[in-house]
Amino acid sequence: MRVSITRGFHSMKEQFYILILLFIYRLLWGYFMYGFVRDAIVPILMRYPNQQAGGSGMSRLLYYIEGQFSLSSDPGVQRWLWMLLAITILKMLLSPFIRAGLIHELHQESKGTRGLFFFPGMKLYGLPVLIFSLVEWLLALLPLYWLAPRIYKLLLSSFLDYSLLLKIIPFLLVWLIYIFIIRLCLLYMQFGYTGGTGMFYSLILCLRHIIPAVTTAAILGAGSFLVLLLCGLTGILCPGLPALLIRQISPLPSTFFKMWGLAAQYHLWQSKLPSNN
Repeated sequence: MRVSITRGFHSMKEQFYILILLFIYRLLWGYFMYGFVRDAIVPILMRYPNQQAGGSGMSRLLYYIEGQFSLSSDPGVQRWLWMLLAITILKMLLSPFIRAGLIHELHQESKGTRGLFFFPGMKLYGLPVLIFSLVEWLLALLPLYWLAPRIYKLLLSSFLDYSLLLKIIPFLLVWLIYIFIIRLCLLYMQFGYTGGTGMFYSLILCLRHIIPAVTTAAILGAGSFLVLLLCGLTGILCPGLPALLIRQISPLPSTFFKMWGLAAQYHLWQSKLPSNN
């Protein structure tokens, strides 16, 4: 596990140009989300009948009812929602192609080949990796058939009693752990498919070595969490220019840890192949 993390870090030297490209990509996405929140979300939140401002429970209930009515009848609200949905779908469709380029780059690096393989990898394996992602999304949404009705009842009851929202946390934790395991298994299957070693054999490797794989993901995922925590604390404790600067720079270390995590998992998978044992 330690070796795979170290080798994953060394792989980042070959993928530095990809890191810069993805940083710019996430920066543009963040700029769009900032504009969306500023123009669409903030005006709505300004009208929220906060208890400290003299709002009552009945006024908050009317606020939620008005919000539900606006979702189905207000053209302005619907326009913003359709725009957000379109951009979100576009981002979700681009993510598998980006992962395909990164995996292809790792394959070529492991062969000792040097060059720019990111964009050829997107073209070569983008569609197959997209299919893996569609399977992942389908499996991730499957438990909602049982979870959604329970969560919806708790949300309706929480309008007047916010403490009921705490009962949703166990359901969300179990769902997130399930999504994490599914994503990890499918990632190893993508390694096997693009590397020509067989996706089901790679799935068996993942299940056999699930503990080091999960530990590797947890260690490097902690780096991304610390970046997110730093942004949140800066926004609370140092609002203004410091928070804005850190928020604008944060996609760089966050992307770095995500790429490092992918490279570390790749090297862990590669080290378990029969040809390397």
